[in-house]
Amino acid sequence: MKTTVKKWGINGEGIAFHEGKPVFIENAIPDEVIEFDIKSDEGTYLVGELTRLVDQSSKRRYPLCPIWKECGGCALMHVKYPAQCKMKEGNLKEALIKYADYNGRILPIIKNPEPLSYRNSCKLPFGEEYGELYTGMYERDTNHFQKMERCYVHSKLLEQTRQEVLKIMNEHHLKMYDDKKKTGYRTLVMKEFDSKIQIIFVTGKEDISEEFIHDVTQLEGVVSIWQSVKTETKREVFGDMRFIWGEEKMHLQLEDIQLSLLPRSFFQLNTKQSVNLYNVVKDWMPRSKTTVEAYSGIGAISLFVKDKAEEIIGVESIQDAVDNANENAMLNHADNVSFICEDAGSALAHLVQEKEVDTLIVDPPRSGLDDIMKETILKSKIKTMIYVSCNPATLAKDLGVLKKEYRIVKIQPVDMFSQTPHVESVTLLVRNDDYRQRRRFDDKKDGDFKPRRRFNDDKPRRRFDDRKDGDFKPKRRFDDAKPRRRFDDRKDGDYRPKRRFDDTKPRRRFDDRKDGDYKPKRRFDDKKDGDFKPRRRFNDDKPNRRYGK
Repeated sequence: MKTTVKKWGINGEGIAFHEGKPVFIENAIPDEVIEFDIKSDEGTYLVGELTRLVDQSSKRRYPLCPIWKECGGCALMHVKYPAQCKMKEGNLKEALIKYADYNGRILPIIKNPEPLSYRNSCKLPFGEEYGELYTGMYERDTNHFQKMERCYVHSKLLEQTRQEVLKIMNEHHLKMYDDKKKTGYRTLVMKEFDSKIQIIFVTGKEDISEEFIHDVTQLEGVVSIWQSVKTETKREVFGDMRFIWGEEKMHLQLEDIQLSLLPRSFFQLNTKQSVNLYNVVKDWMPRSKTTVEAYSGIGAISLFVKDKAEEIIGVESIQDAVDNANENAMLNHADNVSFICEDAGSALAHLVQEKEVDTLIVDPPRSGLDDIMKETILKSKIKTMIYVSCNPATLAKDLGVLKKEYRIVKIQPVDMFSQTPHVESVTLLVRNDDYRQRRRFDDKKDGDFKPRRRFNDDKPRRRFDDRKDGDFKPKRRFDDAKPRRRFDDRKDGDYRPKRRFDDTKPRRRFDDRKDGDYKPKRRFDDKKDGDFKPRRRFNDDKPNRRYGK
């Protein structure tokens, strides 16, 4: 069947329409004319498969990765980067209109300075082929495992080290995890910060040999090795953690903030863009007495804005992250920042009763805010709220609830995950009772409100030469009796009038002497000395000489 793709889907697919139903077609781009087959009918919508491009979009490019379709990790690898950003802005706007009925201010997206080679970590399961280990990813919505030769979004050092680790593992004839024997290697986890790499091997119950560890430690940039023993089938990646070699914690510098990270600690996948994200939060955050950051993790945002509040309290439900965050507060000498381990909604309910919380920062998981948190926010008297989100759909749904008491001031999208349809965003909300129109440049920040003077006010406009205090000195007008001074008049001494064009004194020629006798202008055929030779005229009897004679 032939159709024209109309718009983007939230997962980067193209959406067309067939017999009144939307058709979701992977790898299709809006405005393309395509041929497709229907894979399944889901009732309210159809799932299609692209079979042929009839008219290709100018937004399409040749993808660098040969397995981008099968991998599913980079669903927009076939789309030019400016078009990726437009797609993300459009999906964010559409979600806000649909779920929050918001069609207000959305700032231009902050683009990724490195659309490729930006990812600082990876979690890749092991596979085995012809007795050799490899890493890869499961195809979307399938159990088919796709081998990964190279990843174009990993940082260069991270990707280089991944390939070298696999080479060493195969040299030592290591095997993938066997669920029956509960032995073997399950997952390779790596993190890279400031050209330093931490490696975590998720394995069965066996020990890792010293010879293998020694060979891995020789790789460039490797500073930390951990083992995580996991024999259960839970979705959680890690099991029991064992420190093997090197540095127990990773260290990261973000502008003037130092962070240490334990192996289980989460940090943004894009280090450079995370700085831009945190700076947006810092710029939008007002000076406050008490600030609460919910879902604080290792405390990166709280430490970034530590100078904007007298007291900052971070709330996190994972104890390891809380311990890590308090260590980071001590590391940065942030005496006004502390972290507690508790459910975010319950902790906020207690804090608003005990303290005068005037600013709230939330950075929830993709599922968004839970019901307890939203109810607590609505009942509180918190003046300002900054919502950091990684999911436009859940953000919009939460804003649809919060707008009962809060006004959305502005939203800033940030492209953290290039080549994917995901987008990070920061939203500034102000409680309706505390919302104030934008201040004019001549309004006072505090004290009585001073309205801007309008053009028709009775007060006359002060001239640039009027004195602010003392006697009034009027500006001299063009019709004042005082004559205008000429450029050749002296400021002091005798007055010398400017010579006019009709003065009787003749104009001196360029060949007149400034002093002495007058010398007429010499013609081009006059002799400098001797007799005068007149110029020959065109009608002289002497015939014109012909060419060749």
